[in-house]
Amino acid sequence: MFRAAAITTRRSSQTLLHHRTSNIPPPPLHQNPNFLHRQFCSTPSSSSAKEAEIRKYIGYTALLVGSAIATYYSFPFPADAKHKPAQFFKYAPLPEDLHSISNWSGTHEVQTRVFLQPENLQELEKIVHDANEKKQRIRPVGSGLSPNGIGLLRAGMVNLALMDKILEVDREKKTVKVQAGIRVQELVDGIKEHGLTLQNFASIREQQIGGIVQVGAHGTGASLPPMDEQIISMKLVTPAKGTIEVSKEKNPELFYLARCGLGALGVVAEVTIQCVEKHELVEHTFVSNIDEIKKNHKKWLNENKHIKYLWIPYTDTVVVVKCNPVSKWRGPPKFKPKYTKDEALQQLRELYVDLLKKYRNYS
Repeated sequence: MFRAAAITTRRSSQTLLHHRTSNIPPPPLHQNPNFLHRQFCSTPSSSSAKEAEIRKYIGYTALLVGSAIATYYSFPFPADAKHKPAQFFKYAPLPEDLHSISNWSGTHEVQTRVFLQPENLQELEKIVHDANEKKQRIRPVGSGLSPNGIGLLRAGMVNLALMDKILEVDREKKTVKVQAGIRVQELVDGIKEHGLTLQNFASIREQQIGGIVQVGAHGTGASLPPMDEQIISMKLVTPAKGTIEVSKEKNPELFYLARCGLGALGVVAEVTIQCVEKHELVEHTFVSNIDEIKKNHKKWLNENKHIKYLWIPYTDTVVVVKCNPVSKWRGPPKFKPKYTKDEALQQLRELYVDLLKKYRNYS
């Protein structure tokens, strides 16, 4: 009886202890032995995320400032350059000594403070020598007819437009010696009185002879050489060897490389060109299509001295232009046009009138 009462009392004490312990609150986090483990395994707090974001933007700012400083000091300004401070949100005029140079088609442009135009060989030699002494890059540029920007350089350019004289004409050998800055049209007009002309040249004649030779320009005709193959000898102004003359007899290996050297082997100062007798050409222009050209291309190349194709984009139409010398015995061919001048221009007049009526209200 007493044993049963003791057991009952013990069970009641255990039950009371259970109820009391269940009502005790859990210990604080810093007294919990698993606290450190849980904190290490949890995600970063918001403060550390903000610090990472701040460090990221500080890095971007440092990169931007460094790039700006590098760009500023890489621009080849001389020590005595006239700097005009820009004003924020206001237009700052360009310095007076800053030249804007673009190619002929206007697709490439560069600004430079070094754009030199010598008037004679001695001035050109001094320019190349000084640039070499100062370790300064300089690039020869002509009329800029190349569609790319190969002749443009911010560090500095030299242009021979003022060295444009015909130095010597040999009527018997049919050769002409010129300064490299003379333009093709000026050269053709100048040797015309001597009964000479160039073997081949492009339809655009604004190029300087030095430039048209260095880029390997050409005209039309399968049997006609490009401009660089018409050169007999050249005078180059180089930074290391000074002024040298190259030809098939004098330093032939360098001569063949320098004929189409893109200005990389020196500045072309003078050129001797093999010419031909002056002659007249008869031009025949007609409209064709791609299939007909594929069929007759080889035949037309053999039959005509000059031939070129002008494809009209987004169509099958091709304008064919043939040019052949006039025979000294037969004279120019007698050609009767299919249409009179008024008939040939009638469709163009009608188109102009229609466009005028259609778009007059938009002006």
